Amino acid sequence: MQNHAGNEKIYQLIASLADLRGVAGREQETGEAAAELLRKYVPDAAYADGSVTAHLGSGAEKPVLLFCAHLDQVGFLVTGITDDGFLRIGAVGGIDRRLLLGQAVTVYGTAGTPARLSGVISILPPHLLKGEQAVPEETQLCVDLGYDSAARVQEQVRPGDAVYFAAKCRRLSGDRMTGSALDDRCGVAALILAAEALAAEAELPCRVTFVLSGQEERGGRGAKLAAMNEPADYAVAVDVTFGISHDDSAECYPVGGGPAIGISPVLAPELTELMKTAAQKAQILYQIEVMPSSTGTDADALALAPGGVRAGTLSVPLRYMHTPVEVISLTDVEQTTALLAALAKECDGR
Repeated sequence: MQNHAGNEKIYQLIASLADLRGVAGREQETGEAAAELLRKYVPDAAYADGSVTAHLGSGAEKPVLLFCAHLDQVGFLVTGITDDGFLRIGAVGGIDRRLLLGQAVTVYGTAGTPARLSGVISILPPHLLKGEQAVPEETQLCVDLGYDSAARVQEQVRPGDAVYFAAKCRRLSGDRMTGSALDDRCGVAALILAAEALAAEAELPCRVTFVLSGQEERGGRGAKLAAMNEPADYAVAVDVTFGISHDDSAECYPVGGGPAIGISPVLAPELTELMKTAAQKAQILYQIEVMPSSTGTDADALALAPGGVRAGTLSVPLRYMHTPVEVISLTDVEQTTALLAALAKECDGR
């Protein structure tokens, strides 16, 4: 049975985060907002150098369990301005060029006011397309702001300014929502909600470190810094995985089927088993995601911490990844939160 009141709370939290903007390397707006929310439950939460860190619990003899979700999202940077007033753009993160033509975007200009400009990614009429021209090269992508000269644009925008999909979060039927930055703001929300649950506990068998990392979409810099600066015995990257849409795939997972616990050569089998045990004891629905190589998440960097750390992944199934219309189940996020809290209560280092 769906918890409609709980789902609405989760929706509002995710939407408040996902409607902020923070392409890799530009996470400050999102990071400061997330740190303020996390600080309600973990007082030392702070944003610095692209990431948020916070520490819950005490006792030097207790093991440290680190939870990590990334702040950044895919987007674009302005690479140049054409003589006739269009913006050349380059993608930050993996974006499918097939979906870009005609998309509404917002440009975060730094040259003047207004700071945020509406635009559209330009598109040729279908009558003029020939063969593979329907999928443009990245160097062909342009944003139309409505100006007709470079001089007008240069008053508002500089090369290096960020460009984002203009889509906002919306509720869909049942427990589903859509938005353009659910990867990985739903994971950030899950960590904040887990902090709320764990802060209410009288005592935990472990200390918990929360990391909201920067630049996961461009190499995992935030997680690499956390691996060096935040010693931990266990580390769980909370991210998204591919959700099944209209076509079944062995590499996709049912949306609404619960979070996916990862299995990979990069990951520690004992932590995977501990997550499964915690889920079973708490009667939390989960799935298994097998990744024969690396995970493609911050867990890959966390696993390389000096001295080693037992790493794991917990992923929310998400449809249409890296698009303006990503879709998730709010119940999956609720179950992810519950599993994180259950894991912390089981993680005594034995």
